Amino acid sequence: MSETRLATLVRQPRLRDQAYEALREMLRHGTFPADGAVENDLAAQLNVSRTPVREALFQLCREGFLEDTGRGYRVPELSATDMEEIIELRLMIEPDAAALAVTRADPAAVRAIKREAENEAKAHRAGDVGAFIAANAAFRARLLESCGNRRVSQVLGGLDDQIQRLRARTLTVAENRALTIAQHAKVIEALGRRDGDAAARAMRALLKAARKYYASLW
Repeated sequence: MSETRLATLVRQPRLRDQAYEALREMLRHGTFPADGAVENDLAAQLNVSRTPVREALFQLCREGFLEDTGRGYRVPELSATDMEEIIELRLMIEPDAAALAVTRADPAAVRAIKREAENEAKAHRAGDVGAFIAANAAFRARLLESCGNRRVSQVLGGLDDQIQRLRARTLTVAENRALTIAQHAKVIEALGRRDGDAAARAMRALLKAARKYYASLW
């Protein structure tokens, strides 16, 4: 095998992984085109060739984050049953993950979690929904990272990406943002006391409120 061919084989997975992570970031922040996107446009946007983008798209479809319409790729529409299953699974895992996070977070993680909670509150006061959604995603990411369990973070991170478009829609409502801030404030208080039970209660209350709101959409 030539050195050029070997170098190509070494580089290609790295490009595919980069494309995959870039597309996941778009899903995570709700910036994947609402009407769907085609391979060529995504490759141009990411400034890579079509091959790694195609491979990343196939992987995202297998994982349920996207669906192939035959004319492009879009975020699947979630049914009421889909949402109930997702909330049920989150209720099983997320409160305990928050409890672990507030007992395991190191000083740097504590500062990061508090900073994102402050960013949420600041964005809400300014009426900046986009900034609030970004801070909310960052708060959840920092909290999940702090639970110290990579597999839990992967599972919950995946669920987050699947519902991010609906979460963004939910957070356009000022009352929902205020409720989120209030429960996250309780998590911050629990973090200061290293009180896992209090953090779990706050996250459980937030999830139950989300379940009630999502049910009103169908």
